[in-house]
Amino acid sequence: MSTNSQTLDAIYNEGERLVPGETHGRDEVVRHKSSYQLFRDIIESDILRDPSMLVSGFTILDIGCGTGHGTFMLSDILGAKITGIDPSIESVQYAKDNYGAKNIQYVNGDAESYVRESRSFDYVVSRHALEHVVDGLNFALKVDCRKRLMVNVPFNEGDGNVHHLVHWIKEEQFEAYPNKEFFYEGLDGVTELTRTEENPPNSIVCISSAPELKPVRELFEFPIAAWKPEFLQNLGIEALESDIEERELQIQQAQLQIQQREQYFIEKETQLDTHHSNLRDLESDVRRREAWVAEKEAQLANHEANLKGIQADLVRREQIIANSMIARLALKAGSFRK
Repeated sequence: MSTNSQTLDAIYNEGERLVPGETHGRDEVVRHKSSYQLFRDIIESDILRDPSMLVSGFTILDIGCGTGHGTFMLSDILGAKITGIDPSIESVQYAKDNYGAKNIQYVNGDAESYVRESRSFDYVVSRHALEHVVDGLNFALKVDCRKRLMVNVPFNEGDGNVHHLVHWIKEEQFEAYPNKEFFYEGLDGVTELTRTEENPPNSIVCISSAPELKPVRELFEFPIAAWKPEFLQNLGIEALESDIEERELQIQQAQLQIQQREQYFIEKETQLDTHHSNLRDLESDVRRREAWVAEKEAQLANHEANLKGIQADLVRREQIIANSMIARLALKAGSFRK
């Protein structure tokens, strides 16, 4: 059932869709399968109380069928004709390729547009899909459902998941659902009749039934055990878990290498900053020395100018002295002639 990584990423949608054998671990597989097992057991219990359903047949709509693994679980119910709808073209193609059956039709499209075409179904099921639709809980009521509407959504989930458009879902959000019952699915896949604040469930299940049908709480003994894989399924899950563990180890090793490289780059950046600082200090020292040299050169030029002035003054004075001596000699010579 493997597929290429690009298609798988589109289906996976940051963890929003389960691809058995490809993504997620055992716990998530068990939760998904447990939800659809409950849907299947309820429908089969209705058949036991009304065997004529096998003669007339009945229809099931799976809103947000994803890759079809849950829809396929419903396909072995005798007399069922199932439609699975999902907006992801990659998921629907994956469902057709890997989870097809003669009594399943997979539809790629917008569920709201599909519902507007006034189709009616005996059963409508949805597992962790309506929270992706604006006002999704009330949207499900627009489907003409003759027997049971069975909705499984995250319980009281906060605003953190950007893919979810409906948050903080509790019992009061199902006010418009007629003849409703609530059940609670834990992280272990076990379905309970009640919940506690100390140990809140992972999912809330609301089942709205036609008045003539027996309440679901009277059909089974609660709690209902989680789905358990058969031998080959278990081998596949164990192989997937082993593969996931190996991938997680590879990711951890890659993250460690990234951290080591980041530390190496930080050290090199620190060294580079130190070198730049030293270079700036050297440049500053060079500029200071250049300024000192320029100052000394200016002083030397000034001294040389002063020296030239002194030399010129000495030459002038020597000339005066020479002139004075010539004048004296001339006077002496005149005295001798007389």
